[in-house]
Amino acid sequence: MKQVYDLGLENINKLLARYLVPSVLGTTIIGIYSIIDGIFIGRYVGTDGLAGVTLAFPISVAVGSIGLMIGYGACANISVKLGKRDFNGANAILSVSLIYILIFGTFITFFGSLLLNNLIEIMNIPKNLESYVLNYSRVIIFGSLATITAYSLDAILRNDGFPKKSMYILIIVSISNIVLDYILIAILNFGVLGAAFATIIAQTLGSLIYLHHFIFGTSNLVFQKNKIHLEYITIVKILKTGFSPFIMELAFGFLMLIHNIQFLRYGSSIDVSAYGIVIYVTSFLYMGYLGISDGIQPLISYNYGAKKFKRVFEVLKKAIFINFLMGIISFILILRYPKKIIHVFNPYDALLVTQTVHGLIIHNFSLLILGISMIIILYFQATENSKIAGFLSLGRSILFIIPALLIFPKYLGVSGIWLSTVFSEYLCLLFGLFFFFRSVKKNIWAKKDI
Repeated sequence: MKQVYDLGLENINKLLARYLVPSVLGTTIIGIYSIIDGIFIGRYVGTDGLAGVTLAFPISVAVGSIGLMIGYGACANISVKLGKRDFNGANAILSVSLIYILIFGTFITFFGSLLLNNLIEIMNIPKNLESYVLNYSRVIIFGSLATITAYSLDAILRNDGFPKKSMYILIIVSISNIVLDYILIAILNFGVLGAAFATIIAQTLGSLIYLHHFIFGTSNLVFQKNKIHLEYITIVKILKTGFSPFIMELAFGFLMLIHNIQFLRYGSSIDVSAYGIVIYVTSFLYMGYLGISDGIQPLISYNYGAKKFKRVFEVLKKAIFINFLMGIISFILILRYPKKIIHVFNPYDALLVTQTVHGLIIHNFSLLILGISMIIILYFQATENSKIAGFLSLGRSILFIIPALLIFPKYLGVSGIWLSTVFSEYLCLLFGLFFFFRSVKKNIWAKKDI
């Protein structure tokens, strides 16, 4: 249990190095394999394959959002319990989480399979892309239990005091996915079906390793069979705290759906493919931001629970600086080398390259400040202030951007679709800074830590 005690005592810089390095490396590896996934599809399947997978992304994201809700909701509450030295409470949260992972995974697999065809019809997908979307989505839904398990238990593992082990598992999953992509897409020519199977097989491998750690391994948290009954209060706290990352991820999938509809309405399938490439490219930076957020979450939650507020504030300041620096560097690189980046995915289609460069440069302005907003949202989530975290998540994902997506294209065409994201991110940052500074003013940062 020493790994947990260190969160409230060890030097902040040492803690950041111990938690951020493996977290960022792990999420960056995920970003890399996501990019490689797109490269295989773009080069071996083509523009229609990219468009088809992009249209199927919302379904994949919706499945992952359930895992994030359970994982982030459980780990924030676990860390607060550990900060209060309530070890039985922390163990109970883990035990209840495992049974709910099974319930949600089974539910999504069963009902998702039944409703998939109806969902495809509602999306009004062009006939030439329909088979790509259907094939990819079926496999993703079939493997939803593995995806939810991996997403949930990775977050809990870091809060269990094993950030390096989390990184190693993510590396194993990522390398497995890349190897399977090569075999199933490049060699066996399974197309987007191969990409989906590669993802699910890799997630299944990761899930088994996570489960072994908590049930048969050397975890600090203890799985208790007598705690796996459906504790209403515990699961409500988990779902309430996990609502922010859940709505962020689910809304991201919904946003992708709206983007796809608008791109098809005001542009063509080429614009959908361009959007897919932009998502692949920017996911690398997003995963870096996410790595910072994931890495500091145990530090913030534990010290908040232990009432060591000055340590919480110090962690926040340093994390915001790191994310802002990452944003500036990536902003400059994308402005300087947009074509070279896009050629990695598909150097053959000149129209696709032109449309993607246009979208990427506009989207780049939102990436500049995204990392700061993510840290602010994480702060409210990690300190159990789910209302503000939920509002900011809902704002950037739905409230601010949906009106822009519906209005801007009427006057600006396809450019308006790209600009809507920029508008939403900057508005979210303004609200986030307002709530953050109000929290700092009202909280007890200036008082001595207990």
